[in-house]
Formats: sequence, C-alpha cells, structure tokens
Amino acid sequence: MAQLSLFLVVLLALIIPIFMARFQISNVPTAVAEIIVGIIMGSSGFNLIFSTHDLTFLSNLGVILLMFLSGMEIDFDLLQRKNNPKGRSQAGKMVDPLKTAVIAFSGIVVMAVALAFVLKWIGLFSEVMLAAIILMTVALGVVIATLKEKDILGRPIGQTILLTAVLGEVIPLLLLTIYASINGGNAGQLWLIILLFLAAIFLLRRFKQPYLWFAKVTKATTQLDIRLAFFLIFALVTVAETVGAENILGAFLAGMVMKLLEPSEATKDKLTSIGYGFFIPIFFIMTGVRLNLRSFLTHPSALMLLPVLVIFLLLAAAFYGIGMITDIWSLVSLPTANISLAKAIQCGVIIFATLFAENLIVFLLGLIKTEDHRKRNALSLINNLMRYIAVVVIICGIIAALFADAGSVFAGLGILALIIGFGAE
Repeated sequence: MAQLSLFLVVLLALIIPIFMARFQISNVPTAVAEIIVGIIMGSSGFNLIFSTHDLTFLSNLGVILLMFLSGMEIDFDLLQRKNNPKGRSQAGKMVDPLKTAVIAFSGIVVMAVALAFVLKWIGLFSEVMLAAIILMTVALGVVIATLKEKDILGRPIGQTILLTAVLGEVIPLLLLTIYASINGGNAGQLWLIILLFLAAIFLLRRFKQPYLWFAKVTKATTQLDIRLAFFLIFALVTVAETVGAENILGAFLAGMVMKLLEPSEATKDKLTSIGYGFFIPIFFIMTGVRLNLRSFLTHPSALMLLPVLVIFLLLAAAFYGIGMITDIWSLVSLPTANISLAKAIQCGVIIFATLFAENLIVFLLGLIKTEDHRKRNALSLINNLMRYIAVVVIICGIIAALFADAGSVFAGLGILALIIGFGAE
C-alpha cells in the first residue's frame, strides 16, 4: 500500500498541470490545485493515499526546498534605495519594496492583534498571543509558487508581495518559537536562535571566495554548485533544529546565503528543476492528504471557528469591518425562543458549511471552458442541481439540529408533502 500511495502522488504531480493546461485553468495556482486534489484523494475524500514514511520524508524535503528557493528569489538589488533602475515600476514611478512590505505587514499585525482580542472576548480562543501569531501568518509557499508561476518575481510588485509574505512567514515562526519556549519552560534558551543567524553569516563569508573557484572547476559529474547548495540547506537546517527553531527558517536563510553567493542562471535553473520538478509538488499534495476534514467536522468547537475566521478575513479587507463585530455580537446575545445559543450556532455552521461547499463546487465547475453546447448545458444543469441539493441539506440539517426526534419531523413533512401532492392533482 505504501508503494501505491507513492505511485499515486507522483502520478498526480504529473497529471495535475497537464489537466490544467488542457482545460485552460489559469485562475487557480497549481499549488492550490495540488492541495485540493490531495484533499480529495486523502483521508477527507476517497482515502486512496496514505501518509507513509517515504512520503513524509519527501514532503518534508519538499517544504525545505521550497523555503530554500524562496530565499533565493529575494532580489537584494531592489532593496537598494538610491538611483536603482530596478526599483522603477511599469508606470515609471520609483518603488521601495522593503518599505511597502513593512508597512503592509505592520497593518496585518495590528489587525491580527485586534482580532485576537475579539476572539478572546467572544470566548472562542483564550490565548491572545497564539491567535495573533496564527492570524498574521502568511503561506509563503503558496505565495512564492504563485508569483513564480505568474512570472512577476522580477518586478517591484512581485518583490513587494514576496517580502510581505517573507515577513508573514519568518516573524510568526520566530514568535511561535518564543511562545513555545516561554510556555514550555525553556525561555533561557531563546538566545540560541542568534547562533542560527551567526552560522548563516559564517557560511556566507566562508564560501564567498571558494564559490567562484567551484564555478570554474565543476564538471557534469561533480555539480559542485548543487552539492554546495544542499550542504548549506542541511547545515542551517541542522543548526535551526539544534537551537529549537523551525527547520524551514534554516532553509530560508540557506537560500539567502546561496543568493548572496551570486550563483549563475544555470545553477538557479537546476535547483528550481529539482525542487518544482519533484519534491515541492509532493509537499503540496501531501498537505491536502494530511488535512482530515472529517475529524475537523466532528469537533463543534473547531467547527465554530471556521465561519468566524472567514468573517475575520473579510474584516481585514474592509475599513469598516470592526463595527460589524459589535453587530454580530449583539445578534448573538439576543434571546431566542426555545432555541439555545449552541443550537443557533450549530444551525449557522450547517448553513455556512453547505453554502461554502456548494459555491466551491460551482466555482470549480466554472473553471471548465468548453465550446460544446451540450457540455455547457450539462454544466449548467449540474450547477442548478447543486443549489437544490444545498437547500435540501440545509433544511434537513437545521431540522436535525433543532428537533430531538428528527425522524418524526421528516415523516410528518413527508405526509404533508403527500397531501399537498394529492391536492394539486
């Protein structure tokens, strides 16, 4: 079974981009599609792929390479502020990616802290610091894969988005390490994180001159540049794990060191081919495989957080969103006749989850472009059918949540429908 899972993952990594290219699906990044397919094929769906030892190792190596390549994508030339031609946008204006990214991430931090206090206030999450860290985190892996796929990393806007995502990944990682050390009683070892950055500086200074010599003596059978890259990765990953930091932080620093060594375009292409050609797709697919939505749906407390987090996502995008929290809270506080707050929340979760699933399926179907009118009619019919199914599921779910003897209620509704049917005849 382990070999079958590995075969299926490698097969999906090949089929997914071919399928997206064949049906011209360009609105969804390949990384997101791989995660969705992993969810469908994993424990949340058909349960055809299992998390084996080999797949776990390849997936971990994939995320390490992804963070390494993310560090290599930072264009340090764009960070120079004085008369830098690379910092000029397509409109002709000078752009400071680092300043813009810092301002953007500062806004994210302020909003995350505010929403963390709101979560504590409504009683859904008691740890303010942990909630703030979670809400300010940015998925750098998905961002870098999307930017690379859209080919905008070399432009100021691409570097601004990349630096914002880097801040949203690195700073929460450091804060999470500090949080875990304080709560785990290891606060006295926090200073060891400095050793990770010192190790990165040491490796940069040690290999700055030898790397130029490596480029001259390397051969097709030695590939010294690639061997040096993997040495930097495992050296800093080992140091990171030793001092108690996350291994992906060490991999990201290794990528920055490799970038500052000024590798050739051929070296970059070889490293990109190794990462995105094999290891990174496995990481994205296995991320979806390991996501157990069935277990998530069985925990009401975790399920209640889902609509709240989605609402907070909308609040982060609107200046007037803070006022909506008060309105939502006032609605929740209103007394309801013969319906407890828990049942009301359960009904809300049922409605939200059903509509979310229905809209997700309709959205995915909408990505399929076809000129055949029969296929278009079939897709339209499926879209309408999904809406009817969603309405039926919502009605049945609410009845099951509000009534202890739901079977009698369904039977009564069936008899009522039969009477109405006869009357219509």
